[in-house]
Amino acid sequence: MYVELKNINKTYGDYKASDNINFSIEKGKLIGLLGPSGSGKTTILRMIAGLETPDSGDIIIDGEIVNNIPASKRGIGFVFQNYALFRYMTVYDNIAFGLKVQKADKKYIDDKVNELMKLTALEGLGKRYPSQLSGGQRQRVAFARALAPNPHLLLLDEPFAAIDAKVRQELRSWLKEMIEKLGITSIFVTHDQDEAIEVADEIIITNKGRIEQKGSPVNVYQNPETSFVASFFGQPSTIDDYMSFHSFEDVSGIEKAIIRPEFVKVSKKDEVQRFKSSASEGVIESIAFRGANIELKIKVNDTHIIAKRGLDEKEVHVGEKVDIFIYRLFVTKGNEVRLLENKSLVDDSLVI
Repeated sequence: MYVELKNINKTYGDYKASDNINFSIEKGKLIGLLGPSGSGKTTILRMIAGLETPDSGDIIIDGEIVNNIPASKRGIGFVFQNYALFRYMTVYDNIAFGLKVQKADKKYIDDKVNELMKLTALEGLGKRYPSQLSGGQRQRVAFARALAPNPHLLLLDEPFAAIDAKVRQELRSWLKEMIEKLGITSIFVTHDQDEAIEVADEIIITNKGRIEQKGSPVNVYQNPETSFVASFFGQPSTIDDYMSFHSFEDVSGIEKAIIRPEFVKVSKKDEVQRFKSSASEGVIESIAFRGANIELKIKVNDTHIIAKRGLDEKEVHVGEKVDIFIYRLFVTKGNEVRLLENKSLVDDSLVI
């Protein structure tokens, strides 16, 4: 493994920012540290960078314990959320800054900066200042500056947070392609689920200073290992009595159930329904257009469910009674989680 964190703990006063953190990262992987605000993800990043020191445990990079090695000697590139560019330096000089600190040869600096401006689509902008650039261009300068000293590891702290949605989407794809081309091990912090799922090779979920789960985006999304992870993704509805919905196994000791919108089928009363006998009646309380679909808030069995309908389906209205079929749901006991399938999916006797 190229990066390893072993039994890392970090406390600020009474706040436990890192609680026995353990994980490892293969060389060349792009890893997303994903979690809510205050979950400890930025603290992890800063300790790897050498900007913070763990109270206990070891940080290992390429087989070497780096706890006592200064940040400037760790061979790490760091991209900050707010770009942190030097306002009175041109694009060229911002990118060249780390190389000049290393006292690199002038020709090497010139070649390297021009190579990075081409890589980051900044050609022709070398004489401009940060104030003359768009947000997306400024972030590309920050990437190029971090890459200039040839770091072995690239760390990014919410790199797209200050950029508008359209440019953020473009930069996600660009970053993934660039990292794959360079083959540099990279870790980025984000609280944006879509961003982590789209960009990362693997996701590490953080919560209250702990690691909840690590795995591929697909595996973490589809197979949550804890109650927190199951309820973190998407727009889940949490209900206390899942047995009020039809055709689910009765599991003892269950505390709550989690239903994601994609687990729900909403049908108008006059529509053909294969699983009508296992559906529940609900009333639409609100409707929101989300671009690719219609989001519905539906009151059913004294609780509220978030569901979606396609734009090509018949229109529904606030106050309309509809049928709700739940394909599957997660049930939790403490921090344990289990997926339950609706029995009518496999039992023909429950289908009409």
